[in-house]
Amino acid sequence: MKNMVYLIDTNIIIRFLVGDHAGHLAQSSAIFERVEKGEIEIHILESVAMEAFFVLTEFYKIPKEEVINDLKRILSLEGVVNDDKLILFETLSIIENKNIDFVDALLCARQRLQGVKILSFDNDVKNDFTL
Repeated sequence: MKNMVYLIDTNIIIRFLVGDHAGHLAQSSAIFERVEKGEIEIHILESVAMEAFFVLTEFYKIPKEEVINDLKRILSLEGVVNDDKLILFETLSIIENKNIDFVDALLCARQRLQGVKILSFDNDVKNDFTL
């Protein structure tokens, strides 16, 4: 029988990384400890990763590089079972190396790794209007 995979909410990631609520920090730390050991499996939606990045950098004013490293560390845990893990890593690497927002970086990551074409008016992404 396959283990249940849990979807994790942004607030679990935020409380774990920021530690500004003692009770939630203890609970989120326990969750990530179990994820690290592979005792439970979680899936982190793209939208959750994006929201966590935004909240940590914009609301908590944590430096972008620190947030990227923290999110990559979480994604690397044994119990994170995303099929799109490589795309999320690539998205974070693009953000790290360019002044680009999360969604544009996600589009670029999918273009690089999946060979899809992007239709956009945004200069941050490669436009291809040859249909």
